[in-house]
Amino acid sequence: MDEYDEPIHAGFVGGYAREVLDFFRAFLTGGIKDNPHLARAVLTGILRVARESIFSGLNNIGVYSLLRTEFSTCFGFTEPEVLALLTDGDALDRLESVRRAYNGYVFGETVVYNPWSVLSFLASDDRRTRSYWVSTSANELIRDLLVFHALDVEDDIAVLLEGGAIEQRLDENVALDQLPGSPRALFALLVFSGYLRAEATEAGTTHVPSYRLSIPNEEVREVYTSTFRDWMAERLSGQGASSRRLVRALLGGDAATFEEQLRAFVTNVLSYHEARRLGPEEVYHGFVAGLLATLEPDYEVRSNRESGEGRPDVLVRPRQPGKPGVVLEMKVARGGQTLEQALDEGIAQIARRDYTAELRAAGASPVHALAVAFNGKQVAVREAAGISR
Repeated sequence: MDEYDEPIHAGFVGGYAREVLDFFRAFLTGGIKDNPHLARAVLTGILRVARESIFSGLNNIGVYSLLRTEFSTCFGFTEPEVLALLTDGDALDRLESVRRAYNGYVFGETVVYNPWSVLSFLASDDRRTRSYWVSTSANELIRDLLVFHALDVEDDIAVLLEGGAIEQRLDENVALDQLPGSPRALFALLVFSGYLRAEATEAGTTHVPSYRLSIPNEEVREVYTSTFRDWMAERLSGQGASSRRLVRALLGGDAATFEEQLRAFVTNVLSYHEARRLGPEEVYHGFVAGLLATLEPDYEVRSNRESGEGRPDVLVRPRQPGKPGVVLEMKVARGGQTLEQALDEGIAQIARRDYTAELRAAGASPVHALAVAFNGKQVAVREAAGISR
């Protein structure tokens, strides 16, 4: 039985999880355990649905997740297999592109390629590395949960989008009812559904070991960028703003318009999550994650990265010289500070620590340096005079 858990995911998204779980509990017991014509059964799926008792009527179940080493070469193409396929398909010159797009999954300790995407690539006439698997997979649950947890995991998502890795403990048994309230359960879902690569970091005796998580390849990365791009666009449109106007103002050094668009974003996010009592830092990190998704791949967006004599809060660096670059220094008005005083502090810090150094060295032109101050839903933006060039 392939993808036994897909109807359960659909029930979770569609609001009929209890009914579908009741059905599968009876179906699996009657169809497998009580079936006198069946000697052995194999079920495949993304998750072992825990705490729902759908397997309570079955005995002696062997469970092998992608974190286990058994069968680790059976669910994707290994490097030698891909080399043989590309050689036979007269496409060995495309090996590096295929690696970037479809390699990087880890089953046990084996790195494998996505088999569907590799075969689809070889079957295409133009041999382009499109998003074959992502465009055909049912990822509504993934997208819904990423959006739901956006302000809980935005810092981690920003690290992942920058090409970095985060560390998380993973439980192989994921309870669906935990997903809305548990970012850790979300990361387990992302790993087991193929949207994150997991590499063990410790071999201790703990029942919930720690793993280093990263985005496996370019094809999967598009899921994160498109999800957070859409999330940011939705937050802006709720106040009559748009991500296009925000980006145009940012890259153009238009402080007044950028302030207007950013205020719309902050107002919508704080209003939408008022009960959670978000602080300015959470809103800021959510903005950075959205900005990462909106400006890639033409720009690199980095937060708290070395430049000059310190770390600017946000650095927008063009991948090609001659395009504009931006430094953002974010300040929260605290201890009775006014927005203007917070802006003064940000402008002084940009100049004192030469935050535009990396952009100048990269050939960005013009370079804009903006200070941003927050006080609740109030936002103010000012460009550092004499720095743009």
